[in-house]
Amino acid sequence: MKEILERSNVQLAGGWRALLWAMVLIGALTFVVGLALGDRSDLVRAWQALLLNTLFWGGIAQAGVMLSVIWTITYSRWGRPFKRVAEGFGAFLPVTFLLFLLVFFGGKYLYEWVEHPMPVKAGWLNLHFFISRNVVSLLLMYGISYFYVFAAVKPDLALARKLIPGWGGGFADRILRGYGEPEQEAVRLEELSRRLAPLLGVVYAAVMSLVAFDFVMSLDQEWYSTLFGVFFFVGGLYSALALLLVVIAALRNKPGLAEYMTINRYHDLGKLTFAIAMLYTYMAFSQYLVIWYSNLPEEAPFLVSRSLPGTPWFPLFWALAFVLFLFPFLGLMPRTVCRNPKIAVPVALILLVGQWFAHYLLVVPSIQDRTGHPAFVFGAIEVLETVGVAGAFFLSFFAFMRRVPILPIADKYLTTSFHGH
Repeated sequence: MKEILERSNVQLAGGWRALLWAMVLIGALTFVVGLALGDRSDLVRAWQALLLNTLFWGGIAQAGVMLSVIWTITYSRWGRPFKRVAEGFGAFLPVTFLLFLLVFFGGKYLYEWVEHPMPVKAGWLNLHFFISRNVVSLLLMYGISYFYVFAAVKPDLALARKLIPGWGGGFADRILRGYGEPEQEAVRLEELSRRLAPLLGVVYAAVMSLVAFDFVMSLDQEWYSTLFGVFFFVGGLYSALALLLVVIAALRNKPGLAEYMTINRYHDLGKLTFAIAMLYTYMAFSQYLVIWYSNLPEEAPFLVSRSLPGTPWFPLFWALAFVLFLFPFLGLMPRTVCRNPKIAVPVALILLVGQWFAHYLLVVPSIQDRTGHPAFVFGAIEVLETVGVAGAFFLSFFAFMRRVPILPIADKYLTTSFHGH
């Protein structure tokens, strides 16, 4: 374990760090230029790209914490080696909150109800109440996530300091301030994690459903679907698992990690991704089926504008039907694929890109349809803002991971695997 601490912590080389900061700068400049120098069309595209990427990368960040919660609640042993990496996704949550605050300023360009509300929904869809309830709910979810993650991290930092005095530097000093007797603290914090995990699971389902209803569904203020909240947060888990497959494949070759992040466990991670893909498919089809057979004027246009021939998003809709629903059968079901990271990583990247476009399909058509001349808009603004938010996500991830042990070394359920790499 000492060797793992010495040689396997996640360090980002200076050149890569500079590249990520450059990505953030490019994304920020694209957003500012789109607002300041573009016409109204570019201005709307700048705001919709910000909303899209906030939902996508922020969803991955929170879903990463939720994967850790799932492994805690289920007493999972196979998932323990991946637990800290999944928690690392949550380092982006403070940035996500700031991005959501920024989205509020673009409300009048994104949401028709800000200036032209439907009287029957004005009590719920008004900007003051919209901002108030979302700020409170996001702070609640992110606050519980913070306490959960740091309850999990503290015993590992304490054990790392015991094995290697001074490990973790100033970050560990701040986190471990007031830390008591290690064995008693480890027991107390494990109990705290187990109490916070189910609470966070309930809050996650409620708050992410609210985010789906408020930030996405209300883009078309007439449309509604009671299934949409579940569909949305399951999509976040889908994205997080796809990204985790990529990150774990890159990390498992570090010294000592192959004993824990074995091919058998990587295979299990692929199977979980496949299972979530099937749940996502079920939710999507259930929502589609209900809207199709009810044929209500409030619901049908949402599907008509996206899925019928002659509409701008028809090719994308059916391409995603293949990539996100049928492709996992080919890419994740075969045993040989999930046990070979060189094949599994491209599959996971395709699924990750597919999920980004799934978010695009939820956000953009609802905004573009209001122009009277809907068109498939995808260009430099969308690409460069995505690059910027992705750069911020990975900067946050690496900043967290280089300060904590890559494995939850104080976790009594962390074990090596005895059936092969």
